[in-house]
Amino acid sequence: MENNKQDHIPAITEMTFKDIFLRLKSGKKTIYLSMGIGLIIGILIVLITPKTYSTKVTLLSETQQKSGASNLLGQLGGLSGIDMGSIMGLNIGGSSGSDVLSPDVYPEVIKSTPFLLDVMNQEVTTSKKNKKMPLAEYLIKHTSPSVAGRFFNIFNSNTENNNPFNTELIPNENVLHLNKSQTDLLKTLEEMIHVSVQKSGDKLLGGRSKILTLSVEAQDPLVSAVLADSVVNTLKEYVINYNTGKAKKDLAFIKKQYNIAKKNYYQAQKKLADFNDSHNNVILETVNSQRERLRKDYTLATTLYTSLARMLEKSKIEVQERTPVFTIIEPAKVPLKKSAPKTTLILLGFILIGAFVGFSIELVKILMNIEKKPEK
Repeated sequence: MENNKQDHIPAITEMTFKDIFLRLKSGKKTIYLSMGIGLIIGILIVLITPKTYSTKVTLLSETQQKSGASNLLGQLGGLSGIDMGSIMGLNIGGSSGSDVLSPDVYPEVIKSTPFLLDVMNQEVTTSKKNKKMPLAEYLIKHTSPSVAGRFFNIFNSNTENNNPFNTELIPNENVLHLNKSQTDLLKTLEEMIHVSVQKSGDKLLGGRSKILTLSVEAQDPLVSAVLADSVVNTLKEYVINYNTGKAKKDLAFIKKQYNIAKKNYYQAQKKLADFNDSHNNVILETVNSQRERLRKDYTLATTLYTSLARMLEKSKIEVQERTPVFTIIEPAKVPLKKSAPKTTLILLGFILIGAFVGFSIELVKILMNIEKKPEK
């Protein structure tokens, strides 16, 4: 047994590294062939992979903070003698800003289904013939599937709802009911949009603003730019409506109360003036008491009217303060070069894979040849 083991060891180590290198060198045809096959596969991958173009937009979003000028209820309480905030159920200027949408959650907003539905219903313009169409129609009729998508479609025989863009993608009673085709379209749109939020410099921006980078990939360069601009505008509208929603409701309520108070003020003023004109030289206690009552009604109407007038102006300021400021640093531009597929990287990668496969085949042949050598 021991003799067999000792005889077997030299059989494995008969070939030195130099011999192995020479054998690999003699098998370079196999390696070249594998590299050529890898190159052909890489070329096929590049040819069947649809070209995509990327548009990048950079914008600065400033987080609005409350100022002391907006706290108007405390200022008005001393003028009117009543707690108008408690009576009207308003807290104008008294919030801490926690109900303001932070730029950190903008990526989640853009990826949300209601936001994607809003974008999906918008129109885009193609670079070919400058044709306008809904985004859903473009994704269905003018977008080629990826390599993985082509492979999946071979086994997917589900032809239900071939025209999902004909179905309205509109939320109904806060409940979304989407079919599979619509869900797939929203998933495709979500994968086309990429968002990142960068921290702002404390010295320059005071930590109150953040830089948002948004990129959109599409198979048409013009669609990529138009869609990127649409996403930015939709985001602006969404954030502004969210941040100013409560303030706008308060403004509408105060404006309504102001108009009522203004009407009552003019009526009280007219009643007092008419009474004084008709009882100018009359000296009676009943007349004086009635005059005093009209004066009190007029004073109360004046105080309420003045207070609501100030509240109205402050409410307008409140809406303005809560409106976020978006500054476009880098606008959407039509890309001139494709972003994918990366032809050079793909070809180089498959050539290296082919070289590795050819090298492995020759190395296995050498090892198998050593193993098959007869024992002495």
